[in-house]
Amino acid sequence: MRKFEYQVEAVTGHCSCGYKVGDVFHCEGMNTPDVPFCGGAYMALFPIQVALHNGATFNFEKNPKSKRNLACPDNGYVTFKLTMIEG
Repeated sequence: MRKFEYQVEAVTGHCSCGYKVGDVFHCEGMNTPDVPFCGGAYMALFPIQVALHNGATFNFEKNPKSKRNLACPDNGYVTFKLTMIEG
């Protein structure tokens, strides 16, 4: 099963979940992360997870199986990097 990593890249304002730069979350396939995770952030990340899961690549990124600068819908105060780490 494909595995994914969500990593907090930047926090430029208040995060109601308390996420900090460097926080990492994991999930498999089309599932949610393996620990409680912010629903708003998940809504922003999930379409990219679906795309990678189904074979998409982002050739403009350093790692084409990764997408950076994915902003939380809460004013974009938190940005994530999503990487397919297996599959």
